[in-house]
Amino acid sequence: MYKYILESAGDIDWLALIPLIVFFCFFTLTIVRVMMKKKSYIEEMERMPFDDE
Repeated sequence: MYKYILESAGDIDWLALIPLIVFFCFFTLTIVRVMMKKKSYIEEMERMPFDDE
């Protein structure tokens, strides 16, 4: 079935599709990583520029 779908796709530019897939994966992984950070770590990073140390 997949072979038939790929054959019928015809003029899809696969070289343009690969960067789109890579970008989507990178963006998704970045969002997941940010969402998994602890709240205390994010608050510490927020305060860092204002610390005098």
